Amino acid sequence: MKQKRVLTAALSAVLALSLMSPALAAEETAAPETGVALTYEVVQRGEEFPIRVWGSVTELGELSLTLENSNESDQYQKVVVNVDEDSLILDAVTGEVRSFSDIQMGETVYAWVGPAMTRSLPPISTGRVLLCGIPADYAVPSYAEVETVTETEDGLDVYTNDGVILHLGADTEYLAAPGEEEPLTAGDIVPGARLLSWYSVTTLSLPAQAAPTKVMVFPSAYAGWVSVHGLEIALNGESLVLEGAFAPKVEEDRLLVPMRPLAEALGCEVSWEPYTNQVTVTREGTEVYRFTIGADQAVQGEVTMGLVSAAEAVDGVTFLALDDLIVLHDLKLADG
Repeated sequence: MKQKRVLTAALSAVLALSLMSPALAAEETAAPETGVALTYEVVQRGEEFPIRVWGSVTELGELSLTLENSNESDQYQKVVVNVDEDSLILDAVTGEVRSFSDIQMGETVYAWVGPAMTRSLPPISTGRVLLCGIPADYAVPSYAEVETVTETEDGLDVYTNDGVILHLGADTEYLAAPGEEEPLTAGDIVPGARLLSWYSVTTLSLPAQAAPTKVMVFPSAYAGWVSVHGLEIALNGESLVLEGAFAPKVEEDRLLVPMRPLAEALGCEVSWEPYTNQVTVTREGTEVYRFTIGADQAVQGEVTMGLVSAAEAVDGVTFLALDDLIVLHDLKLADG
C-alpha cells in the first residue's frame, strides 16, 4: 500500500482534520525556532488493500472462477479469481463460511482480490474475501479497512478506506468472524481492523455515511497504529511525550522521529554498538531490525530495505523518518 500524507502546520494552533480520503490528509505547522512554515509527507508502504471485483460466474475451474459483468464503466469486466487456503468464502446474507463447491455457475459473486494481478486478458488474481449466495437486488456487504474511530453518544463513527463513515450503535449486530469463538465488538475496532458491513443505504454527502445493521470485525494484522498532527505523534491513541532533544523535526520534506521512545512504547529494546554505530532493536530477545547510523538501509530478518531518509544521531538521540518506522514496526498510518 502506498498511502501518502502531505502535512503543513502551525504549532500555535493544530487544525482539526476533517474526514477525507485515507490517501491524503492536510494540516499546518511551523518550525519551532523560526516560525517558518514547513511541509512534510508521510507515506505508508506495504501491501495494498484488495480490489473489489464482481460479476456472474461464467467458468468454474478446480480452484478458480471467471467473473464477468456488463458494466462498461467497470475496470474489471472480466477477471479470473483463484482460490487458495487463505481465501475466505462467505454467504453474503448470513456471513457464514461457505466452501468453493457452494459456488454455482451463473450466480453473482463479489470478490476482494489481490494485491497482485496479472496483466493478461482477462487478468488473474487471488481472492482474499468472496461473497456468494447473493439474492436478486440484494445490497451486498462492503469489505473495508478502518482508518479512524470516533466515539459518539450513540456508539462509534468509523471511517473506512472506501470513503464511508459507518455509524455503529446499540442496534448494530456483531457477527463472529471465521476462527473467532465470539464476535469482536466495538472495543476491537481500531485503525487497521477490517469490517464486513451490511447496509443498504448511504447518504449523498461527502464522505458518504451509512448505518450498518450488522458488521463482522476482523482483527488488525498490524502491530499498532500511529497518527500525526503537526509535530505531535500518537501511538495506539496515546500521545508520545517527545520534547527537548527528543522533539521530532522536519528535514527535506520528511518527518524525523526519535526511534527509541517509539520502539520502547511498542515493547522493544534498543541497543547501540559504539564501534560500528549499529543500532539493534529486539523484542523479548529476538531481533526485529538493525541499521547503522548514517546509512540509508535497514536489515529486517533476511531482507535489506532502503530507508527514505538516512538514519541520523543528534546529541545522542537517533532519528529515523516516520515512514521507515511505520514499515519496520508494521504500523498502520491512521488519520489523526
